[in-house]
Amino acid sequence: MCWDDIVLEKHDMRGSELIRVEREGREKRGRDGDMRNIVRKGSEKEKATMTADSKEKELQGDLPAAIAPPRDGVKIYTTWPEMIKHWPKTTLCIVSNEFCERFSYYGMRTVLTFYILNVLKFPESTSTIFFNAFSILCYLTPLLGSIIADGYIGKFWTIFSVSILYTIGQITLAIASTQNWTSSIHPWLDLTGLVIIGFGTGGIKPCVSAFGADQFDKGQERMLSIYFSMFYFSINAGSMISTFISPIFRAQPCLGQDSCYPLSFGVPAVLMVVATIIFMIGSPWYRKNPPTENVFGEIARLVGGAISNKFSKRNAGPTKHWLEHYLDTHNCENDPKCMALKGTKKKTQHLCQKKQYVADVVALFKLIIMFLPVPMFWALYDQQGSIWLLQGIQMDCDVFGILLLPDQMQTLNAVLILVFIPLFQVIVYPLFSKCFNITPLRKMVIGGWLASLSFLITGFVQLQVNNTLPQLPGSGVAYASFMNVFDAEKLCNISVWHIDPATNLPVGDAYILPPDTSMVDIPEDGKLTFHVPDGKNSFQISYDGKDCGTGRKTETVDVDLSSKSVNYIAVGPQGTIHSPVGTTKPTDGTGEFSMGISLFTQDGYNGSLCVCRLTTSDFDKNHPCNPKAPADFYYWEIDYNQHTDDRADFLPVVNKPKSADPTLTSVTSYQFKSVKPGKWGLFFLHSLAKDVDIQTPERDQIEVHDSGIDFEINGQGGVYNFPKRNSKHVYQVVQDNKVNILWQVPQIVVITAGEILFSITGYEFAYSQSAPSMKSVVQALWLLTTAIGDSIIVLITALDLFDDMAVQFFAYAGIMFIVICIYALMAIFYFDYQYYTKPDEIDDDDEEDEVEEIKDAIRAHVNEAFHHELDKKENPWGIEDNISVDIRM
Repeated sequence: MCWDDIVLEKHDMRGSELIRVEREGREKRGRDGDMRNIVRKGSEKEKATMTADSKEKELQGDLPAAIAPPRDGVKIYTTWPEMIKHWPKTTLCIVSNEFCERFSYYGMRTVLTFYILNVLKFPESTSTIFFNAFSILCYLTPLLGSIIADGYIGKFWTIFSVSILYTIGQITLAIASTQNWTSSIHPWLDLTGLVIIGFGTGGIKPCVSAFGADQFDKGQERMLSIYFSMFYFSINAGSMISTFISPIFRAQPCLGQDSCYPLSFGVPAVLMVVATIIFMIGSPWYRKNPPTENVFGEIARLVGGAISNKFSKRNAGPTKHWLEHYLDTHNCENDPKCMALKGTKKKTQHLCQKKQYVADVVALFKLIIMFLPVPMFWALYDQQGSIWLLQGIQMDCDVFGILLLPDQMQTLNAVLILVFIPLFQVIVYPLFSKCFNITPLRKMVIGGWLASLSFLITGFVQLQVNNTLPQLPGSGVAYASFMNVFDAEKLCNISVWHIDPATNLPVGDAYILPPDTSMVDIPEDGKLTFHVPDGKNSFQISYDGKDCGTGRKTETVDVDLSSKSVNYIAVGPQGTIHSPVGTTKPTDGTGEFSMGISLFTQDGYNGSLCVCRLTTSDFDKNHPCNPKAPADFYYWEIDYNQHTDDRADFLPVVNKPKSADPTLTSVTSYQFKSVKPGKWGLFFLHSLAKDVDIQTPERDQIEVHDSGIDFEINGQGGVYNFPKRNSKHVYQVVQDNKVNILWQVPQIVVITAGEILFSITGYEFAYSQSAPSMKSVVQALWLLTTAIGDSIIVLITALDLFDDMAVQFFAYAGIMFIVICIYALMAIFYFDYQYYTKPDEIDDDDEEDEVEEIKDAIRAHVNEAFHHELDKKENPWGIEDNISVDIRM
C-alpha cells in the first residue's frame, strides 16, 4: 500500500492540533506579548530536522517543560482508567469508518488492472494507462476536498457528502461488472464509476483524520497519541486484508463465468455503505468545528498580488524575494489579522501578520524546489499495481502446490511496512548512526537509490521471464511453423524447405517432422520456425512413408504471410491448411493456459465445442460436462449472447491428396481461450450451454458427444493448439511460464525499504520544514507529487518507447538513479534546514534568560551534529536568510 495513506492521516491530525495551538498562541501574543524568530542556518552535512515523532511527544507532554504547551487549568489524563472514562467515544465511529473505507478502496484497486484487461478487453498498455490515470485522479482530488472542508462546509459535511458520492461510485462499478464483456455498457459505466470513486476517495482523504483529532480536548494528548495508533492500525488492517482477500473473490466462479469481479467490487461497495452508516451514527455527538479559511486561496491572492505589484508602478523597490512585493501595497490598518496581532500594547504595534505570512510562503517555495525529484520515486513505486502485476501474470504462480495470485503479491508490501517501521527505528537507524550522521535528506537519497535498485532487480527478473515469452517477428518479417498432423501410429514423415523466390529452389537444410510433431520457436528446446519475409512465400514438402496418401511425394504450398505475424501450416491426410496463430499468453491471473482449436476432421464439423474437466469429484460419464461449474467447463459456441461467434475463421484446405474427402474444402478454426490446468476432454456441443440472457442449464440438460480427444496440461501461461480431431497430441505454440512468482519478492522487499526511507522520511521532513501556517499546503503538495509520478507512467506508456519490458525497467532504474543523484547535490548545496517551534510570549527584560532556554529547547529537538553551531553564534537573535525557529516555551 502507499504510505501516504498512513502518514498523511497522522500529519493531518498533527496539523490540526498545531494550527489550533498556533491560533491560540497568536491571539495571546497579539494581546500580551511579542513574538520573535530565532533564525538558524545550516547545511545537509551538519544539520537535521525535528522529526514527526518529536512533534508527537510535544503533544504528549514528554518534552522538557521549556517547550511543553501550557497546561494551566487543564486536567491531563495519563492512566488507562482515566483515559477510558474520558475517551471521546465518537472516535470509534471514525476509526471504524476508516477501516471500512480503506478496505473498500484497496479491495477495488487491487483487482482493477485485471478487470480493465480481461473484462473491458483493453490491451496491456491501455490497462496501465487507465489504472495510473485513476490513481492520478485519486491524488488530485484531495486538493478539492481540503478546499471545500476548510473554506466552505467543514469537515463533517464534506466527509458525509463525499462518502455518499464514493458509495455511488462503488455500486456503479459493481453493477457494471455483472455484465458480459460484450455488453454495450462497457466501458462507459465502468469509467463513470471510477471517476466518481476518484472524487470520493480524494475528498475523504484529507478530512477524516483531522476530524477525529477535533474530538479531543487539551489534556488529552496521550489519548490523541493512542488514537493515532488506532487509526494507523485501521488503515493497515483494511488495506492488508483487502489486498489479500479481494483476489480470492476475483478468482471464484460466479454468474456463469470462471471469475467473479462482481464479488470483488460488490464487497467493497457494501463496506463503503457500512462506512457511511457507521460515520453517521456518531453525528449527534461529534464536535463539528466550522470552516475557517481557504489557505490555497490566500496563497493564490498573495502570489497574484506580488506579481501584480512587481510589474506595475506600485513596485516599492528591490526585495530579497519577489513575493515580498506583496507588501508594497499592504496596509495593516485594512487587515483584521494584522490589527488583531498588534493588539493594544505599544510594544506590539510594529508587528505585521502579513509580513510573517509572506516569509512563510517564501520558505514554502524554497521547500517546493526539494519536491521536484519526488514524483520520479512515485513513478516507480506505483507500478506495483500495474506493470509489476503484468509481469506477475507472465510468471508461474504455483508455490508448493498452492496458487498464489499475482495481485496477492501486493499484500507483501503492506505486511513489510508494519515489519520495517520498528525494524528501522530500533535497529537500522541506530546501527548506521554509529558510522555517520543520519539526516532526513540522506535517508531520502538512500531510499531513492533503493527504489532504483528494485527496478534493476525487476529488470533482471524480466530477462528470465522473457525467455518464456514468444519471440515475435519485427516489421516486414513473418514466422511460419509446420505441423505434421498425421496420427502418431501412421508411417509418414515430412521434410520441409523454404523456396528462395529469386531462384525458385529450396534453400538450407530440410526440417524433418515425424507424425504428430511440430516446429515451435522455443529457444531452450532448440526448435525453430521459418523466419521469412512477409508477403507470398512458397515451401516444398516431401513425404516419406506408406501412410502419406496416394501419389504424395513432393509438393509446393504457397501461403501469404502478414508482417509481424506468427503462422502455423498443418499437413495431414486431408491436405494442408494455413492460419495465423495467437501467441498472447492468458491474462486472467488465475494460472490458466491458452488453447485454440482447428477441427481438421473428415466430416468438416463446424459447430459448438466444449472442453470438460475429467477429474472432478462428481464426474458423471453419462453427463461429463457441467455448465454450472465454470472452472470445469469451457465452451466455444457459434451463436450466443448477442449472436457473437467463437469461430475465428474458415481455413481453406489445399494440396488435397486423391484419398482425401472431396467434400472437405475448409477447416473451422476456433478462438484461443484461457483454460485452467488439469485433465480435459474435448466434446462436440449440440446445445446452447451459456447465454447471459437465460439461465445456465444443468449438466443433464445439455447434449454433448465425445470427440475421442483428451489431454492433460498442468503448466501455466502456455499457448496450445489442436489442429485435428483424432490425435491426443497438443501442439504447443508458446511455452509455459517457468519463472516462479516468488522471484518478485526481492524487488518488493527493496522497494518497501525504499518507501520507508524516502516516503515516510520525506513527508515528515517536508512537514517539519514548513511553517505552521503552511502544513496543510505541504500535505496537499506532497499528494500532488504522487499524481505527477503517475502522470510520468501514463506518459511513458502512451509514448510506447519500449518493446521489451526488461529494457523499460532498466530505463526507469537509470532515470531514478540520475534523479536521486541530482537530489543529493541539491541537499548538499541548496537546501538549508528550518526549525519551527513557538513561544507563547517573551518579555524584553528577560531576553538573555530566554535565549538560553530556547537553545536548550532546540537541543532537545535537533541532532548533535549541529549543537556546536548554536554555541558559536554571537547573536542568537540575529535574523539570517531562510531558517526560522519558533520556540514553544
